[in-house]
Amino acid sequence: MNKKIVIVFLLVAFLSIGLVAVTLYEQRIPMDPSDVGNMTGNLQNGGLFFEMDDKVYFSNSQEENCLYSMNLDESKPKRLTTMGAKYINGANGYLYFYMDSTHKSGKVTGLGAASNQFGIYRCTTKGRNQTCLLRDFCGEVQLCGEYIYYQGKTDGGTLNKIRVDKKDKQQVANEMISPVCYDNGILYYTGVTNDHNIHAMRLNGSYSDTVVVPGYCFFPVVMDGYIYYLNGESNYSIWRTNLSTGVQELVVSDRCDCFTMDHEHIYYSFSNADHPALRRCDLDGSNIYILYEGIVNSINLTSRYVYFKVFGDDATTYHMPLDGSRPASVFVVSG
Repeated sequence: MNKKIVIVFLLVAFLSIGLVAVTLYEQRIPMDPSDVGNMTGNLQNGGLFFEMDDKVYFSNSQEENCLYSMNLDESKPKRLTTMGAKYINGANGYLYFYMDSTHKSGKVTGLGAASNQFGIYRCTTKGRNQTCLLRDFCGEVQLCGEYIYYQGKTDGGTLNKIRVDKKDKQQVANEMISPVCYDNGILYYTGVTNDHNIHAMRLNGSYSDTVVVPGYCFFPVVMDGYIYYLNGESNYSIWRTNLSTGVQELVVSDRCDCFTMDHEHIYYSFSNADHPALRRCDLDGSNIYILYEGIVNSINLTSRYVYFKVFGDDATTYHMPLDGSRPASVFVVSG
């Protein structure tokens, strides 16, 4: 009898240990030094759309900017949060974003509607296990390897980081540096306090910093061996600098408000009082094409669509297939 009790006790103990091990494994947050969050251009335009593993995660302007998911063809939309989200990033089955309860879904009632939440959050791609990594008012957010880098808005502005498992929070720089242009272990950013050069900061712990493009530059994006940016000394036109040779060249002379890009095209807001428009050109500035006439902002890309908003109307998002099969129209989330 005693032997049976011992056997049962051991089985229960092993089962309990197994369940604990499984639970701990499921709670483990995967991280990789090579992880990168959203596209730089998207994050410079609010980080409202993000594509990962054949899904698109987006801020739904029809429903107070709540975080949604959908298929690449925009089918089967699903709400993941009850509050507004932006600067959407992700890797390894998890999403990272800034959530702000000043925007709440009208479809939620009770305690969910009354709660006050803001800060950097993490959840699964199904919207489960929503965890606040940092309760603070933050600016831009980017996933750089194992860490979330973010702009702190207090004390004049800082650049900070926190690991994706909510550990090792540190201040990186006493300057409100944008963290969104990250490539191969290097953060490229425009100086804020002392200059407006484009700097390269190595995120290997030493944070060594060098100037890669001197001048009055904004919104750097690294793409295929070049760094693209708005040149404030050249009427805010788009330029690029070869990262190997340092050679600078004008890409497009149009005055721009903002832009994003992929490996084939640049999409930019042409700032012109008479004929403002969303325009597209090749990476060398050739083949300029008008996609939409009007003052646009919040330009985001997925592999199939370009999304944008029109000045003065943050509640409406427009979209257009990248292949040009349809003209720009209002993006309606249905289903």
